[in-house]
Amino acid sequence: MEELIFSKGDFIRVDGINAVVVGTEEDDDIPHDHIAIFFGSEIAKRESEGGEGNDRPIVWIVPIDICEDGLEPEYRE
Repeated sequence: MEELIFSKGDFIRVDGINAVVVGTEEDDDIPHDHIAIFFGSEIAKRESEGGEGNDRPIVWIVPIDICEDGLEPEYRE
């Protein structure tokens, strides 16, 4: 079996936009040479602050060949 280029949890970039890998072709419903990625959620007000939080996450299934290695994350507290 061929080694996967990206693994779950990897930061990647698609057309200059940061994303995180959440699924690979080893998962059900992900075609060969594709990965599932999450670009992040829109800014929302926290429920604890009277907001409604976020909607359901949207995950995109994209061809691996449009993905690039991601940038190192900046950690904040």
